[in-house]
Amino acid sequence: MKFINTSWSTVRIIAVLIGAGDNVVRCVAIIALCALAGAVVHAIPGQPGTLDATWGTASPLGAGKVATAIGSDSARATAIALQPDGKVLVGGYCIDGTNHDFCALRYRANGTLDTTWNGNGKVITPIVGDLDVVHAMAFQPDGKVMLAGYCNDGTKFVFCSLRYLANGTLDTSWGNAGTGVVTTAIGGVDSDLALTMALQVDDKVLLAGKCFSGTNTNFCAVRYLPNGTLDTSWNGTGRVVTSLVTDDDSASAIALQPDGKVLLAGQCYDGTKGLFCSLRYLANGSLDTSWGSAGTGMVTTAIGGVDSDYANVMALQPDGKVFLAGHCRNATTDNFCAVRYNADGTLDTHWNGTGKVVTPMGSTDARVQAIALMPDGGVLLAGYCEGSLLSDVCAARYHASGALDTSWNSSGKVISSVGSSSSQANAIAVQPD
Repeated sequence: MKFINTSWSTVRIIAVLIGAGDNVVRCVAIIALCALAGAVVHAIPGQPGTLDATWGTASPLGAGKVATAIGSDSARATAIALQPDGKVLVGGYCIDGTNHDFCALRYRANGTLDTTWNGNGKVITPIVGDLDVVHAMAFQPDGKVMLAGYCNDGTKFVFCSLRYLANGTLDTSWGNAGTGVVTTAIGGVDSDLALTMALQVDDKVLLAGKCFSGTNTNFCAVRYLPNGTLDTSWNGTGRVVTSLVTDDDSASAIALQPDGKVLLAGQCYDGTKGLFCSLRYLANGSLDTSWGSAGTGMVTTAIGGVDSDYANVMALQPDGKVFLAGHCRNATTDNFCAVRYNADGTLDTHWNGTGKVVTPMGSTDARVQAIALMPDGGVLLAGYCEGSLLSDVCAARYHASGALDTSWNSSGKVISSVGSSSSQANAIAVQPD
């Protein structure tokens, strides 16, 4: 593989977290970590994996951490996006008593709220019913911002999305009713849950997740035109539903290839245990039979856990190789785990010798919720480590070979508490600096 040999000296990593206190309002939080090239042993300012003191300098949690209450009750951040001007967008959902609503925040590059975004840096939008949950966020080149997830319309869960203008107000050109909101039933009889989103270069929008058929769940995806109407050139209807194994399938990640092909990845349960699984569609929504060794367009992989392997995130390298990451359970704990495939879906044995990596994050359960690729070919995984009562943010950085990068926090691993109670990372982004 070939990567650009950059001369960058620092890479700043922003992770979206959720923190919770025992009797306090949950709040959206961001943590920034500095990463320097070269090996450093002692914990000094700027050391790889240490908190970035330029982010949230006035924060009561201490520099490098920012917590923001949004709504009248609990809030959870599930997605992140970086603007070219250095501003940071955070999306999630806010709970107001019994209602869950879409919500978003925008921060300046120093971690303070950007009051040019909806007047106060915050926006809350009810969609339908009382349960609207954000799972994905995307920043468009024209400055518009998209949120997507699922909503309960009173009878079932459906895919839903909205689009904001650059100032944080709803974009009424998205959707056919002038509301800035789109809801879509994919085909499930009970629940259609959108868990991931991707924007094509032609401004078409893809949502993917899982749909319940009445007996089991399947991978499902929908593609919209730039105005929010269904793109019928995608599988003839704008919708596609695919069963991978005999039991439940759930797509949690999506990646777009430069040739227009679409990758979906997540977990499949074969009746015995959970597996990493993925499939690839052609640009028209039909299965790409060149993905995988059996000519099916699908790949399933057991990573090494004795009970369940769960792929939660995916990243596509510039050379066409594909990363999946999540958690694998051995006899006692969940560990970070990742796999790398060649461009045809076969395991890439140049990655750790087997194409697979399993990393214990200590004696506690650890689960990957986010992935990011580094400029030098390295990989960052982030999520949470959970003890008997509380959880902390945790992350690991790997070399392009699959070995832990011990120049990052001396071990390749970071575990950080944010508030006084539980915290977890749900999303990660690498800034240009």
